Amino acid sequence: MKEKQFSSKGMKYWAFGVSGLALFFFILACVAKVPFYAVLFGIMAGVALAVSCVMLYLVHKNTTGETNYFLFDRRKKICLSERDLTFPYIDDTLAHYVSDFAENALALWKGIPEALEMDLTARPAFRTPVALKMMYDLSEQPADRITEIFSTADKATVAFVCRAVKAGGDKEMADIIFEMKCAPERLGTRVVPFFTKNRRPFEARIYRYVRDHLREFDAYH
Repeated sequence: MKEKQFSSKGMKYWAFGVSGLALFFFILACVAKVPFYAVLFGIMAGVALAVSCVMLYLVHKNTTGETNYFLFDRRKKICLSERDLTFPYIDDTLAHYVSDFAENALALWKGIPEALEMDLTARPAFRTPVALKMMYDLSEQPADRITEIFSTADKATVAFVCRAVKAGGDKEMADIIFEMKCAPERLGTRVVPFFTKNRRPFEARIYRYVRDHLREFDAYH
């Protein structure tokens, strides 16, 4: 990862300036009466045009990073490439997103804030990652906390999680979670093992979902 060394706006102006220079050299090449100078100015026009194209490409790449929620590191103020994405970074970025609506992802088990529901309606790409983040953070808790948080969560909140997980392509896991919530007397003892044993799979699902749906987070910066 390299720090952004230029302003996108400034670089764009420079690119247009170099393009103008390329046009100037091209005109000189056309009006030059000496073949040597015609060839020289033609080469200079080609080089200037190539440089302006590279500069415009860098502007495009930089701007794309700035407008994708997961490709702009808000802490370091740098743009990232897809290869730079790691689970700790994605997890931290999701925590930042959730912090606009609740203290943390665990707090969402007490109920989904109306403001978050409205934002997820406007930005549906976040729905599955947020639900997976809730499950992942719960899986990191001690057994008694897992039992307490899951048992006190209302069915509407659990249904939110299950719908989001199912929308992400994991119907089987969603069904298991909802069944445990609806039949605590019969399946209550499975809650803690389910979450603790699936901690790594939750992690993998979060990482894979964001990577596979990365373009859906464009313009969400």
